[in-house]
Amino acid sequence: MAARAFYVIQGMLEVFERDQKSNDRLRFADSDDGLRAFDRYLSESDAVQSLIVIDVIEEVFATDSIPKLNFNDRRALLKRRVGRKFPRTPFRLSVSGRANGENGETVAVHSSISNHELLDPWLTVILRHRVPLTGIFSVPLMAPEMLKRFFKTQKPVLFLTQHQGQKLRQVFIQDGLAKSARLSQTPPIDDDGYAAAISTEIQRSRRYLERSRLLSGMEELDVCMMAGRAIADRIVRDAEPGSPLQFHFIDPDVAEKRLKAGSGVPVDHLERFYISTALRHRPGHSYAVSGEQRYWRMSQLRRAAIGFAFGTAAACSAMAGVYFGDALRLHRSSTEIDSLVTQLSETYRRENESFGPIKADSYEMKLAVDTGDYILEQRVPVPWVMQQLGAVLGDYPDVRVTALSWEAQTPAATAPPRQRPGEAALPVPIPAVNAVTAEMTGTLDTFDGDLRKAFARIDRLVADIASRTAFAHTFAVEYPIDASPRSSVSGEISGDGVVEEARFRLRMTYQLVDDPADGENVDDPV
Repeated sequence: MAARAFYVIQGMLEVFERDQKSNDRLRFADSDDGLRAFDRYLSESDAVQSLIVIDVIEEVFATDSIPKLNFNDRRALLKRRVGRKFPRTPFRLSVSGRANGENGETVAVHSSISNHELLDPWLTVILRHRVPLTGIFSVPLMAPEMLKRFFKTQKPVLFLTQHQGQKLRQVFIQDGLAKSARLSQTPPIDDDGYAAAISTEIQRSRRYLERSRLLSGMEELDVCMMAGRAIADRIVRDAEPGSPLQFHFIDPDVAEKRLKAGSGVPVDHLERFYISTALRHRPGHSYAVSGEQRYWRMSQLRRAAIGFAFGTAAACSAMAGVYFGDALRLHRSSTEIDSLVTQLSETYRRENESFGPIKADSYEMKLAVDTGDYILEQRVPVPWVMQQLGAVLGDYPDVRVTALSWEAQTPAATAPPRQRPGEAALPVPIPAVNAVTAEMTGTLDTFDGDLRKAFARIDRLVADIASRTAFAHTFAVEYPIDASPRSSVSGEISGDGVVEEARFRLRMTYQLVDDPADGENVDDPV
C-alpha cells in the first residue's frame, strides 16, 4: 500500500499524502525552478512507497483483435503490436478482454502516453532519490474499476468526472475496457453555462465514437456522471431531445463514503477519488517499466524477507512452546511413575516382611521337580485325539459327532509300605499314566430305519478307526438298538415319515506304555 501519490498533469505535479488531512497540496511547476524545488522536497522527505497518477490529454488508445493463442504467444503478440503502434514512447501497454465469437478472438486495447517528456523530468528526480515507485497509473485505465463500484451495465458507457477545476474527463468504456478518453475544457461548475457545455461535450464525444466506429449511430449510450442533484437536473434539461442517451448520476457524497476518500472532496476536483483509490489498492495496469520500479521491488523483497523471518521466528516459538509443553507433561508423568514405583516397592517390602520364610525339605522339592518333568515328557495333546478321528471321519459324511470325551488311565494303586515310628517319611510314588481312553458319541444322519444297514455302517467305521489310527483298541459300546437276547424291542409304525436318528457310541484306547497283553509297542505321536 503506497503512502504518497504524485499527480502529474500538463505543466504541474501535485503531491498527495494518504494520511494528510489538509486540502492544501504541494504543487511543483514543470519548470527548472519547479524541478529544483521538487528535488529539495524529496531530499528532505522519507523514502516512502509512492506512485504516479497521470491525467493528461496526450494519452491515446487503439483497439485491436487478437486471434486465439496461448498465454505466452498472446503476450508476445501484444508486445509486438503495441510497439509497432507507439514506437516513440516507452510508456505503452496493452489490455486484453474476454474472447468473443466462435473463433475465440480477443479484443485488446493498446494505449500510451504519446508525449513522454511529461514524465521524464519528474522520473529523473524520483529515481535519483531512490524513491520506491510502485507504478505509473493513468486515470482512463483506472476508470473501469472505478465505475464498477457504482454502476454495472452491459451497454457502452461514457463515464464523466470533473477534474482540476475546469477539466472534464470523459472515458468511453465497452466490454469492461477503456477504449477512448478525452480531457476537455469547461466553464466553472457554478457557471450558468456549465450544463450546456457538458451536453455539448457529450454530443462531441458521441460523434467521435461513431466516426471511430466504436459506436453505431442507432446504439444507445449510457452516460454516467458524478454530479450533485442540482447539476444533474440542469444537464438533463439541456440534453438534446431524441438523442439515444441514457443518463445516470452518482452523488459525490455517496462516492466519498464508499471510496473512503476522506472528507470535503470538491465536486470540481474528483480526480482525488482516483488518487485515493490508487493509494489504497494498487491498480492493475501500469506504464512503468522494470527499471523505474526497481527500488519498490527491492523494498518488497526486503519486507518479504523481514516478514518471512518474523513468520519463521513465530513458527519456531510456537513449536518450542509445543515441545516445552510436551516436556512438562512427560516430566509430570515420569514423576508420577517414580512415585508409584516407590510406593509399590515399599508395599512389597512391608508385605514380604510379614511372612516367614518357606521351609521345604529335599524330598518335597524333588517331588515337585519330578512331577513337572513327567508332565512335560508324558503329555498327550488334546488335538491329537481329534486329529486321529478326523483322518477317518472325513470319509463318513453321514456321521455326525455329538460328543467326544477322553480320560487318562493309571495302573491300580498298591498299598504303601508300613512306616515304623521314628523313621523318615518314604517318597510318595508318582502314578504313571499308561493309556488314554476316548469315547465318541455320534448319529447317522441317513438312517432310514434299516438297522442291519446301520450296524454294518458302524462296524465299518470301527474297522477303519482300528486300521488307520494309532488307537490300540476300538469297539462299539452302543448301537442304535440293543440286540442282546435279554433286551425287549418294542415300537410303533406311523405314517408321518419321521425316522429317529441312529445313535451309537465308540470307545478307543491309546497305550502310552507297553501292554503285556498286546505284546506290541505303539510310538508316541508327540
